[in-house]
Amino acid sequence: MILCATNFTSKANRQKTHASPLQKENFKRACQFNQLKPLQLIFDVPTRWNSVYTMCERGVYLRKAIDTYVQQQAFFHLEISQQEWKRVEFLLDILEPFKRCNDRMEGTKRPGIEKVFWVYETLFNEIDRLVEAMDNVIGRDSQWIRELLPAFQAMRAKLTKYYDKTATPFVYGDGMILDPRLKLYLTKQSQWSGGDEGEYSTAGYSAACRKRYCERYEKLPTGLAPSITPTTSQKRPHSAIDDDDFEQMVNSLPADGTTNEYDTYIAAPRVSDKRPLLDIWQTYSATSFPHLGFMARDVFAVPATGAGVERQFSRSGKVETKLRAQLDPVTTAETMMYVDMLKRKNRAIGKAEIVIDGGKGQTETPEDEPPAEWRNDWFKFRKNKKTVL
Repeated sequence: MILCATNFTSKANRQKTHASPLQKENFKRACQFNQLKPLQLIFDVPTRWNSVYTMCERGVYLRKAIDTYVQQQAFFHLEISQQEWKRVEFLLDILEPFKRCNDRMEGTKRPGIEKVFWVYETLFNEIDRLVEAMDNVIGRDSQWIRELLPAFQAMRAKLTKYYDKTATPFVYGDGMILDPRLKLYLTKQSQWSGGDEGEYSTAGYSAACRKRYCERYEKLPTGLAPSITPTTSQKRPHSAIDDDDFEQMVNSLPADGTTNEYDTYIAAPRVSDKRPLLDIWQTYSATSFPHLGFMARDVFAVPATGAGVERQFSRSGKVETKLRAQLDPVTTAETMMYVDMLKRKNRAIGKAEIVIDGGKGQTETPEDEPPAEWRNDWFKFRKNKKTVL
């Protein structure tokens, strides 16, 4: 399947269509002739996430331009047949749900740890759906479609390997529980793999989370006392009086029963709130769950993946180019932090980027992608026509 998807791009590379300015200009004209955004073909990079999906999407978007270019340049040995295009589109359909899940996990601007179990369940369900649907495929396409079965089995094995690693770190379960919109909903579903009893059941996850809350957060002070502005008056404010017998008695009273903030939070119904998760907890912390808010703050500070760290390493490599090989590491770090600060304050420098790498391996911007309208319409049409398995 990947060989079919890379048929044109790999052969085009041998023809120097990417290296030749003339061929680039010819392909750009083919795009303009078909009223498409003038984009270049891209290649599969095994170490880059979503690389195959991005390559297929770019090829499908530029399909008319590719056909025009092949005819105009008489590169008939590069021509892709209708059957091969169909396979590329089919592969794009299969990879689209995985691309969406990957995008959710790659984000670093908002918490994502609460989504991990749901994403795993989504991917497992998608693989099972595809494998089951392959048994019902008939016609001339059935043979090459069933050839994908070993690939799906390998995908499930790889996914299971990483899913099993979520059993030890407690942050995944705590993140799921501390999302007021989710709580223990996933663990109560019939397809949940943790069972009805044991450490990975609903009761097991809840008990472990409650224990960590009681041990580490329940007795923390809810906040610092407000500062008192010095005045000329010698009278002590009411908050500074510490010998009131009644106040001392009230403060020393034990809590009623064994109910705490965690129990109250779990017993409350799940909320339907479209605000960002941290905004929800900001309200919770200020009103009903100040101690549990400390726990949420620590849990949601954990990134769901290492994508953010990997991006920083990639960016540092683009700062320290061959022409800047003597840069001090401190200068590199400060340059990256300065650019981030400008972006956060919406003061980005613009198209003249500070970080460049001589034109090789640059990270694409949204302007270098197919239009979002085309992407939405294409997948919507495919689903309406029921061309996906």
